[in-house]
Amino acid sequence: MPRTWLSFTPNSIPVVSVHIAGCTYKAMVDSGASFSQISPDLTLLLGLPRKGRQPIISVHGDIQNKSVVYLPVIGLAEHELPPCKATVTNLSALRLGIDLILGVNAFKNRRLHIDFKEGRVYVFPER
Repeated sequence: MPRTWLSFTPNSIPVVSVHIAGCTYKAMVDSGASFSQISPDLTLLLGLPRKGRQPIISVHGDIQNKSVVYLPVIGLAEHELPPCKATVTNLSALRLGIDLILGVNAFKNRRLHIDFKEGRVYVFPER
């Protein structure tokens, strides 16, 4: 089965390059996140309107109501991820230099394989 891969630093957090509207941004692939997240700065830069609120439960158990936007098509290697919901979240506290967190909702109908040893995220074609 053909698959495409994106590289990241081996044995680290999977931070990859993605393309939105012809520009390149850094995104973390997080298969443990139900929803994708986007920084407030990128939300403004892309002109994404707020579309309500979404309760998010943190790893500490607290609930926060976050603003929701719809991400545009995201170029991921040779694939395009369709628009999906994302919460607007300050990502600077993570100190990863990322603009997005791609949660499981971004990979609808696709399979991922994260190879930490080799530093690759494999993206399988849409089914």
